[in-house]
Amino acid sequence: MIKLKGFGHINIVVDDINKATQFYQDSLGAIPVQEVPHFKNIGFAKAAGFLSNPAEVDVSIRFLALPFPTPIFLELMQYHSPKGKESVQHFKTNDMGGPRHICLRVENVAEAFEHVKGCKGAQMINQSAEYKPYKLESITPQQFRFFDPQLEASREAKDHMCQEAGSIRFFYFLDPYGVQWEIEQGPNDVGPD
Repeated sequence: MIKLKGFGHINIVVDDINKATQFYQDSLGAIPVQEVPHFKNIGFAKAAGFLSNPAEVDVSIRFLALPFPTPIFLELMQYHSPKGKESVQHFKTNDMGGPRHICLRVENVAEAFEHVKGCKGAQMINQSAEYKPYKLESITPQQFRFFDPQLEASREAKDHMCQEAGSIRFFYFLDPYGVQWEIEQGPNDVGPD
């Protein structure tokens, strides 16, 4: 079994690292931390799967921090050589394959929605004028289960989960690089979405 030590970063391959940095600064408040322009490293290239001609791999890498008490790092990569597929594929919420979204929690989801909606390059998951953050409808203890037998047997824990989940409001948006983000307002102890 793998013994995990912590969360590393979210990698996003971009066409223009400066433009991408500006987007994540404007939309999510990301802070540039470190960069390696035109990184050429045979060990990196081979570990990334470029076993043929690893010396030809040329990539600029920039780390950005999303400013939380424990920051989440975005690793932006712009490949100069070899070039990969240069079109961005946007997935629908229910499409299979790969992570479907990355969830960030905020204090005021309505304010965050208006901010992101105004960011150049951000696209709401639904273009309708009716699209906005929506609140989860009430749930009942019978609709979910805890894997922990003690929590599952606790009426208080089940009722608390129902109350907490019923306060969650969120929306989805797509960034210019095909990443779907969920912006969520709600309690911190509901658990993963």
